[in-house]
Amino acid sequence: MSAAAIFVFSAFLAHFYDRFPGDERLTDAFQSVDVPALGGYLAFVNALGDVWLHTALVIGVAVLLGLMRAGWESLLVLYTAFPSFVNGVTKDWVGRPRPSEDLVNVPDGIAGFSFPSGHTVSTAALFIVLFFAVPAVVRHRGLRWLLQAGCLLMVVSAGPARVYIGAHWPSDVVAGYLLMALLVVPLLYVYVSRRSPGSPSQ
Repeated sequence: MSAAAIFVFSAFLAHFYDRFPGDERLTDAFQSVDVPALGGYLAFVNALGDVWLHTALVIGVAVLLGLMRAGWESLLVLYTAFPSFVNGVTKDWVGRPRPSEDLVNVPDGIAGFSFPSGHTVSTAALFIVLFFAVPAVVRHRGLRWLLQAGCLLMVVSAGPARVYIGAHWPSDVVAGYLLMALLVVPLLYVYVSRRSPGSPSQ
């Protein structure tokens, strides 16, 4: 079964089920980890996905890349707004409620539907694009590797951060990663192919 089919099938099931088997148990296990430093770090990752901060970050990075004459990379960063749009449309159709406070610890004042995780989609999309864009603008090998490691860390942390605070079920964030991959990875494949040695664009 293709990744797209898996995503559609999962969305169909999520339309009827508030959570999948294992969601509650995994959330309980993750929320039971009581490490203050971890909580602070994941709060920072969650903040990166907040609409206004994330929008400002996307625009700021795109403008910076444009000023550095990295036009294609700037456009790729702007493109990361598209997966977020698709996520919003999907989320409204699925209509899955967020985790309930009688099941897990949940944050105050959070609204909207749960499947897929918008924070996961937007944060993962931006930082996976930046992972591949960094080599185009950073020549120093050590700094390049450091920045790319930071990008991967943000991608990997985006989903768990949402589960940790109880904003989403694990199945929500898995779907978010899958949606991001479906919409971003093919474009990155084309981008990397064009930049690879021996390609027609070189």
